[in-house]
Amino acid sequence: MLKIKLGGKDVEVPQRWEEVTFSRFRKFIDLAKSFKTEEELEEEFMEEEKDMKELHKTLANLQSNSKMVAYWTGMTEDEVALCDVDAVGEVIKDLAFITEAYVPMNLKSFKFKGEEYFMPNPELKKETFGTYIEAEQVEINSQMLKRGKIDALTRQVAILCKKEGEEAINESEIDKRVELFEELDMATLWDVGFFLTKLESLLITNFLTLANQEETIKQKLLQKEQ
Repeated sequence: MLKIKLGGKDVEVPQRWEEVTFSRFRKFIDLAKSFKTEEELEEEFMEEEKDMKELHKTLANLQSNSKMVAYWTGMTEDEVALCDVDAVGEVIKDLAFITEAYVPMNLKSFKFKGEEYFMPNPELKKETFGTYIEAEQVEINSQMLKRGKIDALTRQVAILCKKEGEEAINESEIDKRVELFEELDMATLWDVGFFLTKLESLLITNFLTLANQEETIKQKLLQKEQ
């Protein structure tokens, strides 16, 4: 966290996804839904003269920036409004990572609250129907993420990332881990999310391939018996 003085107050500003928990990011997503897009602003002020339109759009963007800075620093919007313009601009620059493309770290496992959770490493011979079900669950959650359902991210991780020696976990345990992962940092969640997105199609393909191989073997055995 970057510790700075803003408007006479000591505040902390995150600069990396590792410094942002899922619960905090989810609340920011809810806040960001109130920010109007460039297209929405253009449509809202389409009847205005060009100069007035630009002023309205600038004001709306400033208000959005004020809300964003207030949220991440813990200040009120009124307090932010009294701050030096350049100082606020620097905070906005520090928060730029939120809008930048995430670069995966390619984690193999992650540690959280004294426990280590491992990414799945499927091998064709070990695929089971339970694994296929897990892949289907991850696919459902991936579709939910594409629709903006950010809560699906922690459930994805809870379904497929297991402790050493674990084979399968029941729905009750998944729910517990979803709640636990509320405080997991976003860097880990994004990284696991990238990994699982690539993995989901592999799991389904492997299962179907194995099922096809087993059926072929059965057919050959039947032919020999005849």
